[in-house]
Amino acid sequence: MIRLSSLLLTPLFLILLLFAGGCQPTSAPPVQPSEPTLRIGISANAPPFAFRQGGEITGLEPALALKLGEYLDMPIQFVEVPWDQQIEFLNQGKTDIIMSGMTITNTRSSVVDFSTPYMRSGQILLVRMEDRLRFSTGVESLLNTSYRIGTVADTISDYFVTTAINGANEVVFKTSQKAVEALIKNDIDAFIYDAPIVCYYAARHQNDKLIPILTMATEEYIGWAVKKSDNELLASVNAFLESYQNKGQLQNEIKYWIPYLYR
Repeated sequence: MIRLSSLLLTPLFLILLLFAGGCQPTSAPPVQPSEPTLRIGISANAPPFAFRQGGEITGLEPALALKLGEYLDMPIQFVEVPWDQQIEFLNQGKTDIIMSGMTITNTRSSVVDFSTPYMRSGQILLVRMEDRLRFSTGVESLLNTSYRIGTVADTISDYFVTTAINGANEVVFKTSQKAVEALIKNDIDAFIYDAPIVCYYAARHQNDKLIPILTMATEEYIGWAVKKSDNELLASVNAFLESYQNKGQLQNEIKYWIPYLYR
């Protein structure tokens, strides 16, 4: 658009300009609607699903979000949301989809709709290698003991420990990283959490001699959540997952971010 700010508009010039336009005021071009953007609710504190690295959000979910945006031919926008507010943000229309390693549960399914699950998960233990024999049976090793059990607040692991292990000596952390640091420092005896995240930390902290106990105490599935009324987006998301899986690309993406599961 030509800028006229540097042009001296004398009265004579204004008159000529008015007549040149047929005595009609010049109308501004219509405002074009902004391009629809897929707003993705994400909590960037749960590697390998989503975390910050070098100031950028990365992980399995952001990688899949980029592919979903390409499939839908829509730009994406990551909206960082505290984990315990993800569903609230979605239902208030502040985000369009939750892609943050969310476990599908009956309670959550009553207020949001989930995509086809794209990964099997469950609660497993992360322990120090020197203690692996003590915890060889997985979560069963924690029953009727005073072991200090690390969990993450407001997650399936927190709920599982408080409901399934009577009198559990639970130590609750705000993030999984804090729990792993406590395990390394011997402040807790075991950390129970989602299998993909535990396997990620085991691979990352091999030098700290951490090891997962791969016996799953529960069977869970990971999916993406949309509003109950957003049937069109849900159908498109499921079509993307089916296509991506049929091409073998979904499995490759998961293997890249969580190699320990495929050893």
